[in-house]
Amino acid sequence: MRDKVALVLTDVEMPEMDGLALTRRIKLGAVPVVIHSSLTGQAGEEHARSVAADACVTKFAPDELAAAMHLALAGASRAPQADMPS
Repeated sequence: MRDKVALVLTDVEMPEMDGLALTRRIKLGAVPVVIHSSLTGQAGEEHARSVAADACVTKFAPDELAAAMHLALAGASRAPQADMPS
């Protein structure tokens, strides 16, 4: 049996696979994704839209991160959780 995932928090810049590529793969399974990035404003929003992420949150903004995760989880509670993609 595969693990169920409620939410994914990913950084944009990671070794081997960037967070945007990871988000594209994850969104195939309909799991809410919050991107954590050093990009702010319009650039961050464009990254989120380009990969259908639920939110893009600026690094070092814990209140904004908590709010984005809460909203993404609230939206996910209306849909069944997806299997984690392999």
